[in-house]
Amino acid sequence: MKVIQESPEHHFLTFLDKIKDDAGGWVGLHFGLSRKLNHNDLVDNPQKIKDTLFKLREESEILVRDIAQNNKKYTNAHLYLFTDSDIILLANPQNDSERSELQNFFNEISGKIGTKICKFSSLAKDIYLYQKLADQRFISANRADAYKAITDENKVGSIAIRRQRREQPLILIVEDDRFTASYATNILNKDYELIHAKTGEEAVIFYVEHAPDLVLLDIHLPGISGHDALRAIKKADPDACVTMLSVDTAKTNIVSTSKNGATGFLKKPFSKERLLSVVKKSPYVRESERDAPQT
Repeated sequence: MKVIQESPEHHFLTFLDKIKDDAGGWVGLHFGLSRKLNHNDLVDNPQKIKDTLFKLREESEILVRDIAQNNKKYTNAHLYLFTDSDIILLANPQNDSERSELQNFFNEISGKIGTKICKFSSLAKDIYLYQKLADQRFISANRADAYKAITDENKVGSIAIRRQRREQPLILIVEDDRFTASYATNILNKDYELIHAKTGEEAVIFYVEHAPDLVLLDIHLPGISGHDALRAIKKADPDACVTMLSVDTAKTNIVSTSKNGATGFLKKPFSKERLLSVVKKSPYVRESERDAPQT
């Protein structure tokens, strides 16, 4: 059995691609320990994030050792410990007896850690779902990095200073729709520096890293939602200027964005004039443009 902890997301993706046309006999045992984490609890208590993630990692490492120790016979198996502390065992039992043994082992473990976060799959049947799962591993890995970002006291503490010292306004566009992102970029790139994120996790990481003057944040994103990303950003920087983007103008949606600290809401699709109006409303963009040398 091969235990993969070095770049596990990449190895998992590569191995699935290798066996996708001949997945017969392969089974997957997924232990989703990351689902034990509650996003809101972590964001509301960033001082507890490091300890919570450490304890989850410790639990997953113990489980990996247990899985490896009890399944030595599956020499061609791959055991993955992912960045987010999820665990997946891919094995190819040679007969019904070995498959039954794996099923029984899975039942034993899932009974201990919770059946709702565990799944036993036949890859011949669920290869497409596992390929999607591979994509989700990268997003989930970024989520762990996002949590760590808001616990970096030095970076978080310097956000306001870095923003104040910037010569040209910087806007973070968080949008997974390629057309909308390209449209907004073409309007803004002549006058503003831009950063583009495609997920809520990247939004949090990029915000702490770059301290933008304005965030244009789509609500419906892969991974954590725009609402969740907004809460994390505002926790790291209560003075963050964030405008939410969405085609959904339901009252509850708009109220929720305001409640979570958004400074504005922009309905998609939007015109050039409406987008520029939102940008001008950012107090940091206004200050930067006011202080810029006149030509």
